[in-house]
Amino acid sequence: MRRFKLIVLIFPLIFSISLSGKYKINITYESGVEFNSQQILIDKLENSQTRRQIENLIISQDWIESYSLIFKPFKKEVYLNIKNREPIFALNKKYFFDKELYQFKYNFLKNDLIMVSGPIDNPATILELINKINLYSKQKFKIQYINFNHVDGWEIESDNTKVRFGKELTEKKFKRFKDTLNYLIDIEKIPSIIDMRYRDGVALNYGK
Repeated sequence: MRRFKLIVLIFPLIFSISLSGKYKINITYESGVEFNSQQILIDKLENSQTRRQIENLIISQDWIESYSLIFKPFKKEVYLNIKNREPIFALNKKYFFDKELYQFKYNFLKNDLIMVSGPIDNPATILELINKINLYSKQKFKIQYINFNHVDGWEIESDNTKVRFGKELTEKKFKRFKDTLNYLIDIEKIPSIIDMRYRDGVALNYGK
């Protein structure tokens, strides 16, 4: 028998789920619905029978950055407000990482994250690469994919362009990337490949 009545408030989408039972739990997701884990949490709360079970269930959710939980006395009513962690990238479809490099389980629902793949041991390198690209491109190069392998090194993809940095990421390469991108934007001719692996220059490929 179902034990709880759930009312789930989602910003900017607001909806409710009503279940017959003993309790009424009001849930607000501050950041909206971004993870499948949020729906899974609702389903698990439905089966929770005690205050301790509710508290332990919330504490166990690695995607929650912060929350407030209020039990109203004598009314069997619970108010739960949740702030989600905001992932910056997903690594090998196993984990999300936020800006503090906090790692939590990959549970894909958002479709605008940077997807990273490859044998990468240090996630800090990924975040540094993202920050450098955003800084030097002034957000004009929107990263969609980052790929790494031990033969070709780092490759960054946007909608229409791949940038090949090679195995070493240096300030000199980032500076050349900035100058090259500014030049290409000025002439309004963006190539399909920008190859930064040459010691003293950049190779451009306009093929498909």
